[in-house]
Formats: sequence, structure tokens, C-alpha cells
Amino acid sequence: MFMLRGIAVSLAFFALLYSLLSLLVLCTWRYLMLLRPGERRAEFLFWMRIAPLVASAAVTLALVVPAYVRLEPRSIDEDIAVPLALGFGCLFLMGLGLFRVVVAHKKSARIVTGWLAGADALDASVPAPLFRTHQHAPPLTLVGVCSPSIVVSDATVDRLTTDELHVAVQHEIAHMRSRDNLKKLVFHCSPFPGMGPLEAAWQDAAELAADDQAVTSVREALDLAAALIKLSRILPARLAPAFTMALVSGNSSLTLRVERLLAWEEGRACRSTVFSSYIVPLACAALLAAIASYGPALTVTHAISEWLVR
Repeated sequence: MFMLRGIAVSLAFFALLYSLLSLLVLCTWRYLMLLRPGERRAEFLFWMRIAPLVASAAVTLALVVPAYVRLEPRSIDEDIAVPLALGFGCLFLMGLGLFRVVVAHKKSARIVTGWLAGADALDASVPAPLFRTHQHAPPLTLVGVCSPSIVVSDATVDRLTTDELHVAVQHEIAHMRSRDNLKKLVFHCSPFPGMGPLEAAWQDAAELAADDQAVTSVREALDLAAALIKLSRILPARLAPAFTMALVSGNSSLTLRVERLLAWEEGRACRSTVFSSYIVPLACAALLAAIASYGPALTVTHAISEWLVR
């Protein structure tokens, strides 16, 4: 009974904290929507989107479970109807996330398998397998999560110059290095109503970030802009599936991307990754603060858990 009550309390705590933090993220996003699309940073939006999941899991594992094990009397007999109901709600949420991942993966795998039917491998000296497909596929797409590869259509090879194709492939390599397909999988694992606009904003920001990382000169920026304009005219009727990152899709603002590339300036890629330099110091500071106040935090967490049970 002690272990069952502990599991119920932990799951209930996770569900409540995840819901509250998700609502906080949604409220915060309403204010951030006032920012122009070009000012939004992909890394920031990604961490903002998964913050409820990461924070809820961290608090549950680091505080709720230890507080229950250390401070909860073994012999006490309490009504666990409320935490048990919330615990089942948490399990449903986890199951929903797993179901979304499985369904999206199966659909993506089926579509990508069709694209690769009869595809030819190309030697482009890039750190990912590159395939030229003869099927109806998006112009240029990064597919896969664990072992990503790049699929380029016949029409893309025929329309783009060598330099344009090279910088377009570098755009997909930037997505691969940022593990953007894995990030989309994480989004599927953490469902919550109303997160669609935030995920769409991250998608747009990720495209801008990949553009910045793909070009290193004005000439490459112009080549990528030309590639975007040419490929926008051969978009397939069906959008790319989940766990893929297409060079050109109906989800991103093509006009904004082309305008930014035409106004490209040296050093933009460095500025787009400044957010990363703050993560480690902030994480270390938070860890030190948590260690210093760990004992009192366990007491407070246990008190909240007791209130939850009652």
C-alpha cells in the first residue's frame, strides 16, 4: 500500500505541475507572439515548449519521490482516491504521447519508404546519406531521427545549379546537426491543448536558423535565396510528414526567408546561437541553488504532497 500510494502521489504531482506549467507557457506565448518572426529564436522556443515536461519530470524525480520515501510514515493509512484519479490522468497523458509518436512514426516511415523506392545514392561529400528520388516527394527533405538522411527529388536536381544545390543541402545538414527531427518527436511526446501555434513558430524559427547556419558568404546567401524561389514553384500537394524537415514547405514564411537572405550580413549565424551560451551557466546556478536548499525543499514538497492526499 505504501508503494502504491507513493506512485499515485508522484504521478498526480507530475500531472498537476505539468498542466500548470503548460498553461503558464501558453500565457507567456501570447505575449511573445507580438515579436516579429525574424526575432524569434528556435532554441528559446524549443526549450519554452518542453519546459513543462522537463521541469515536471525533474521535480517529481528529484523532490517528490525522495520526499515521500524519507518523510512519509510507512504505517499511515490515507485515502488516495484523489491522487489515484490524477495518477490515472497522468498515465493517460503519457499513453497519449506514446500513441502520437507511434502513429506519426508509422505514417512517416510509410511515406519515406515510398520516396526511397528506386532512389539513387549520391556522393555529395556530406555527413549524411543523400538520395535522389524519382518518386513524388518534396524538393529537399531531411528524414529520420536516429539515422537521418537527405532526400532530393529529380525536379530539384534538374532546376538548381550546382552551387544552389550545395547550399540547399547544407541547410538540411544544419537541421541534422540541430537534431530538429528529434525535437519534433519530443513535441509529440508531450501533448497539451493549444501548443500548436508555439510549435509552428518553432518550425519557422528553425528554418531561419538553418538558413543562417548554411550560408557563410553573400554569394551562398543569394544561391540559397534563388533555390528557395525555384523550389517554391514545385511544392507537392501533400506536406512533408512528421519527423522530417523540408527545405520548402507551406509551414514557413518563404518571403521572410528570402528577404533575410538577400539582406544577409556576416556574423548572423553567431548571433543566432547566443542563447546557447547562457544555458550552461544558468543550469549550473540552478543546480547549486537546488543542492543548497535540498533539505528544506524536501520538507516543503512533502507538505504539498500531504495537502494533495487530503
